[in-house]
Amino acid sequence: MSPATEGEPAAGAPVPDRVPPRPEVGGERFVARTAPPPMPPTVSTGLSLWVGSLAVGLLAAGSIVRSQPALRDRFTDDVLAADPTATLGTAQDAASVLVWVIVAGLALVWLVHLVLVVRTAGGHGAARWALVLLGLLGAAVVLLLQDILADPDIDWWRDLNRIALTAQALLALLGSMLLVTRRAGRWFKELRRRG
Repeated sequence: MSPATEGEPAAGAPVPDRVPPRPEVGGERFVARTAPPPMPPTVSTGLSLWVGSLAVGLLAAGSIVRSQPALRDRFTDDVLAADPTATLGTAQDAASVLVWVIVAGLALVWLVHLVLVVRTAGGHGAARWALVLLGLLGAAVVLLLQDILADPDIDWWRDLNRIALTAQALLALLGSMLLVTRRAGRWFKELRRRG
């Protein structure tokens, strides 16, 4: 058999159908889906504010790490004032641990909020409520934290730790307020109904 005729059917043999059959349209398991409704401006703005809050949260963590020596010295003085029997080395170690616990706590909260922002952007209503609830709690904690981290010797508008933590809390609160509006609720409900 020559190479030219190898792929050709033999004379008199039926020619195989080269076009694959079309899948059946309709029937019991066929469900026509329409495109999801577009995200309303309140949801996109709320999520944008949350992304801004996450960005400022990174700035706040960086500022705290940068000011770690000054914070450690201040916390060391506080430890020595509270317990005069403590040695300087013990007080410095306790102060360093406190600073890194604060940074680790902020990083953990940041990661949780990042996951919730991504899930909320995907239209998950439960993630939206978790983001709002944790956002309100987180903003309260951040505002309390700034009293611990703020430097009492300088004005508040020159204290980067205080500015960053306040901005993070305000952006989270504004984003949360937009995510609980009626228009946002209708969008999440429509997505849940179609899902």
